[in-house]
Amino acid sequence: MHAEYGDQGRSGPVKQWHMVQDDSLTGLCGRDLVEGAATLAPTEWGQTQEVCCRACGVLWFQSVPFLADEHDRSKYLPHESP
Repeated sequence: MHAEYGDQGRSGPVKQWHMVQDDSLTGLCGRDLVEGAATLAPTEWGQTQEVCCRACGVLWFQSVPFLADEHDRSKYLPHESP
């Protein structure tokens, strides 16, 4: 994940997060990003206070497998009655 900043550049807050491939400076959505910006592990997607780029998210989630055992199922499965 690679940060995009607003008008203040890196001295300001993160505007939104983009998913990048390897160490690329281009988001999966095609947006060019600045060198030296903050980065996060891909597992942080959707866990940040700032917005994550919707287009990057769609492309990324279509390209990686969903392994249910790696996630807390209580967040997406209905509770079963005993």
